[in-house]
Amino acid sequence: MYNVRSKTMTQHTSRLCKVYLTNKESDGVLHQMTWPPQSPNLNPIEMVWDELDRRVKEKQPTSAQHMWELLQDC
Repeated sequence: MYNVRSKTMTQHTSRLCKVYLTNKESDGVLHQMTWPPQSPNLNPIEMVWDELDRRVKEKQPTSAQHMWELLQDC
């Protein structure tokens, strides 16, 4: 069985696709999981940017060169 993640933005999902996925779920082939759109908790890159931001702010770079060195160390 496959897990399929889908966001709740229905304007980006065709009726044909919805019917297909619903039929596959009924057949036991996959399970649809709905996720809220633009959820930062579910978007891994947002967590990476947040961690990077915290690390850089912690060191308080004084120049562009210092900032570049900090980014390379992270």
